[in-house]
Amino acid sequence: MQNSIKIVRPYHWIYPLVSAILFSCTPGSKESLNKTPKIEFKSFVNELDGLRINGCKSGDIVALKNKHGRFFDLWWYEVMGLGVLNMSPDSVKIAQFQYWLNQNARVFLWVKNHYEKDREYQDLLSNGLTRLHGELNAFNDTQIAEFVVYDYLSQFSNYSTFTDEQVVKENGKNRKKFILAYSKEMFLNDTFPVYGQLDLPSFFTKYCATNQIAYQLVLGYLKMRYEPNYVRKSMLDEAVFQGKLWHSALEAFPDKKPWEILGYTEKEWEWLQAQEGQIWKHFIDNKLLFNTRFQDYKRYFAYGLKTFGGGVPEDCPPLIGNYIGLKIVEAWVKEQGDYNLYDLWKIQDANTVLQQSTYNPIK
Repeated sequence: MQNSIKIVRPYHWIYPLVSAILFSCTPGSKESLNKTPKIEFKSFVNELDGLRINGCKSGDIVALKNKHGRFFDLWWYEVMGLGVLNMSPDSVKIAQFQYWLNQNARVFLWVKNHYEKDREYQDLLSNGLTRLHGELNAFNDTQIAEFVVYDYLSQFSNYSTFTDEQVVKENGKNRKKFILAYSKEMFLNDTFPVYGQLDLPSFFTKYCATNQIAYQLVLGYLKMRYEPNYVRKSMLDEAVFQGKLWHSALEAFPDKKPWEILGYTEKEWEWLQAQEGQIWKHFIDNKLLFNTRFQDYKRYFAYGLKTFGGGVPEDCPPLIGNYIGLKIVEAWVKEQGDYNLYDLWKIQDANTVLQQSTYNPIK
């Protein structure tokens, strides 16, 4: 689901999302294994609700921009598309922004009531990021990691999360600052009645649980880190890349069931395990592994309720390409014995990973 939901918005107070912001970062030395990253949570939603209640006055929008910098710009321009207001006089801009705040009074109430009862995801995310920070050897002695986690409203927009990276000089050292942000109203659990009134994708409820905030932000962080410089030319390349993402996410949350993190039901996960050999045979028989035409194999990496098309059963769960990639990576890990995630990610040649894994589920 990562940043790919397309929604037709029936309410006048729902704004579109233009794009997600993804940047790469560079791994450092293994000396950082025992360092604990700084992780800070900031509630932008509470600040907006305060403006709604107390009234938006002259200078308030500028104050938000000055306080939150890069995050505010991404939210204002990319998420909400409010940059069009910048050409208006301040009085008009403030009046329009206050109108938007007032129109969303219900949304502020919904998220307030829900998140007062459910904050476990914050500890889940903090623990997951800390594990990844050590495993990936991401930072050396001159680079200090900082994660700032923001909540925001997107008004049921196309994207429920975004990520960004900055490098800031501080006291002669580089400080890497990662912004991980999530739209609060997109994670209110599948019983939230408003979801049924929106033209949401049929698979949306697989990913709207509150604990999915932690999972989706970790996957977003991993994509930000590796996707821009990771070459994928064939189906095998795509499968191994997605398998690395999934394996890394599972490593971040070792106490959770894999199907919970990856958006499956337990029954679907059992189906995948039982049919793993047949899925692999389907790929081999159709000569797909080294196929370089994305159109020929994209359906195996598409989010949805099922995998559709010839050669697969009607009850085949989605993302079977990702699943096989995960199993290849897990087989590689088993063969390596002593390894960490940095060792896994530095190998970009998918065929090397496959050969070293000795993966073959067809017995």
